[in-house]
Amino acid sequence: MVLGLFRKRRKTRTFEDLRIKRLTLALRKIRSAVSLIASLIANLDKHVAFLKARIRILNQRSSELEKVGLYSEATLVKNEIKDITYLMKKMLLVRNILEQVKLRLETLKEAGEALLVLAPTLNVLNKAIEEIAKIKPEIAYQLENVRELIYSSLLDLGEYTKVTIDYYVSTSAEAEKIFLEAKEVAEKAFNETFK
Repeated sequence: MVLGLFRKRRKTRTFEDLRIKRLTLALRKIRSAVSLIASLIANLDKHVAFLKARIRILNQRSSELEKVGLYSEATLVKNEIKDITYLMKKMLLVRNILEQVKLRLETLKEAGEALLVLAPTLNVLNKAIEEIAKIKPEIAYQLENVRELIYSSLLDLGEYTKVTIDYYVSTSAEAEKIFLEAKEVAEKAFNETFK
């Protein structure tokens, strides 16, 4: 009888308690995805600044080579400049995509609208991973982690199945809008830097 007083009683968990825990877990994952995206944006900014400086140096070098009369070497330097501008355009595109995704994650208000807001971001992140995988595989790996965080947060909400999420990700027309908008902003940013 005395021992019965000191026994720990197990609480029976209600469905509502489990739902609240899943919601908080999903929100934590979304917050960590936002912080990862912010660090990726800062990382890409550093890379872009380095590439800008490299292009300036190479432009000076090519003009010096042309003044001396070494036209074949100047052509090689100009080809390197073209390669670097290609890399820079891709990085600016991915950076702007990440800005759009970050805005969407920060504006998410309710769990009911999560699929409609996050499905396009998953699709856009897939495109961003494809864009940067050959250029910067370490950034692509980090983007894959962000994509997995967002995907698992959708699963943690408990309202959606994998089939539902995959369907919305593949059929999202808004993802194409996000991608095109990010592409336009990247082109404008690139043109402004080299005016």
